[in-house]
Amino acid sequence: MNSSLDTLHSRISAVLFDWDFTLAYSLGTDISHIARTAILFQKYGVACTEAEVAAAQAAVEADIAQGTVSGSLRPQKKREIIWLYRQLLRRLGHPDDSYNFAYEIYAGYGRLPHYLYEDVPPTLRQLQVHNFQIGILSNHSTSVRHTIEQLLGNIIPQEYITISEEVGVHKPGKTIFRRAVAKLGQKPGNCVYVGDNLEVDAIAAVAQGRFAAGIWIDRSDKAPPTTFPDNIYRITNLTQLISLLTV
Repeated sequence: MNSSLDTLHSRISAVLFDWDFTLAYSLGTDISHIARTAILFQKYGVACTEAEVAAAQAAVEADIAQGTVSGSLRPQKKREIIWLYRQLLRRLGHPDDSYNFAYEIYAGYGRLPHYLYEDVPPTLRQLQVHNFQIGILSNHSTSVRHTIEQLLGNIIPQEYITISEEVGVHKPGKTIFRRAVAKLGQKPGNCVYVGDNLEVDAIAAVAQGRFAAGIWIDRSDKAPPTTFPDNIYRITNLTQLISLLTV
């Protein structure tokens, strides 16, 4: 962690969080991205196994590398995710690879069973004790709003939640960070953002959103980078936020 955050304590008044794999996870913590995609597809009647989804994704990756198709395997935008789902559906041999069906699956992800990480409730309670405003900013479908309300409606008001599909802009672009801050009636320099993606969440919040700090919650067991840009911090448990943000 960078000790320079000490100088920011007096002006930080709000903490915004990413949703997926920051505050909550879908299905289980030990389920891979490929397995989660297979389960999601199966819920919408797509006959597929985890191995078949992995093979389909590998085929898409090969086509992207060869320039046969143009897209992303790490999509952030709604249209990118729907594009990827349509590509997977085609390679899985599903009869319906339409935009509308892929959108149903996209929206369905937010309705999967979600669970809070154990470190979330105590952290949010302590942030409230210290009088921080709390909000959520997520690249997600509108459908996740009900899920968030069920799990955190008693802590985070609905009006403090910013969802990319609703506002039509996405991280890591600056506009969505500014809109999320405005919902809280705050200025970017008085806010920090916490997320599980170093580049899209922590770094973008500072570089694009002009937040006071970006905090990377690293829940993986991989070796982290040895250095970070200015005002970027790494934590491995959300409860570390309290000591990081309070004097």
